[in-house]
Amino acid sequence: MEEKSSGHKKARATNPPASAQEMAAAASPLTDDLIVEILSRLPARSVHRFKCVSPSWRALIADPANRKKLPQTLAGFLYSTYHWADPRFQKFHLANVSVGAAPPVDLSLSFLPPDKYLYVDQLDACNGLLLCLCYMAPSSPSTDKRTPLESHFIVCNPATKRWVDLPPHAKVPNGHRGVARLGFDPAVSSHFHVLQFEKTDQEDCVTGVNIYSSQTGAWKRRQSRLVEKITLYAGLASVFFHGMLHLLGMLKPMKLDDDAVLVAVDMEGQVWKAIRVPSGGLSFGTIGLSQGCLHYATTPLGIVDKNKKEDTSLATKIASVWCMEDYDSKEWVLKHSVSNDELGSKTRAEYKVTAIHPDRDTIFLDSCDVDTLASYDMQHREFCRILNLKKDRAPLFVPYVPLFSDSLAGADGQ
Repeated sequence: MEEKSSGHKKARATNPPASAQEMAAAASPLTDDLIVEILSRLPARSVHRFKCVSPSWRALIADPANRKKLPQTLAGFLYSTYHWADPRFQKFHLANVSVGAAPPVDLSLSFLPPDKYLYVDQLDACNGLLLCLCYMAPSSPSTDKRTPLESHFIVCNPATKRWVDLPPHAKVPNGHRGVARLGFDPAVSSHFHVLQFEKTDQEDCVTGVNIYSSQTGAWKRRQSRLVEKITLYAGLASVFFHGMLHLLGMLKPMKLDDDAVLVAVDMEGQVWKAIRVPSGGLSFGTIGLSQGCLHYATTPLGIVDKNKKEDTSLATKIASVWCMEDYDSKEWVLKHSVSNDELGSKTRAEYKVTAIHPDRDTIFLDSCDVDTLASYDMQHREFCRILNLKKDRAPLFVPYVPLFSDSLAGADGQ
């Protein structure tokens, strides 16, 4: 029995994988429309790999008419830089991590009417849509510059240059306005939700949320159902998954070594969850959605010895990536870890984990001192510097996957 079993395995191992030429030959009887239909049902990573089958497949996948039907992979990360003279004005950038040229999208938002909006803040991105806070231009040039400007949210799609102006919701005092984030999944619905959280003035703890639905075109307010006192991190990206928005927060009062928590809210504001994340001690944490699972990554923060010029405590610290394989269980499984000593030997700089690739076992690292974005392949333990980032960056750094579909109900623009 053992000989038969090993012989069978050996015979299977000798079958070579199909080459790109063989795949192209097998697909040659198919029409272009049928190939696009098949590709539209595959993960973005597979579609990206099939560009290598043949020049005709590469052209078929890159065709603007077909992009609307095909899943897209990560193009890069959105971030903004402050204007040196007036920090209200920001410039928007894409840290391109895709192979080849950047996607044909206008991330400067120049398609928005300049006579209507004085300046714009990018707040979030979710599956190709952007959430921005737009400040209206003064009605008169003589308006006192100290007068607060009117503002409202817009949701736009830079790939199609279309946007939706959201109506104002109930006035919330400035000291009680919390973070605002976007929830959208085109695989489930063409409608989106915007959530702006409310907080206490003193401790910044969540007290409620205002939710906008593009389906109803109206806002509704819901009281927080969290048992613990939690402050949400404003400078970190959120994740929309299983119909719920997930954000990293911090328990109050702080315990320093075990105070991070994941807050999840559904789009009705009726279900609130506080999910514990693995303790990383004094660390920087971030969340992401990768290969259909929630991920959480921590980068240790060193404590400098006042009697030494250098911080040697980082050498023994571990950067870790955790995965929630079963969402219902809320249990985290350690997926990968790397010591700062090993990472430092590759980078020659201090980095923190800033994002997780949506389709691969790759994390992205943001340098703390040299404004460089790098990637780290967790499977092959390979480090790669990607590009230099602009200086004077705002803290928010969000992944961007283009959406070439026109599904944005009630949108203005092209």
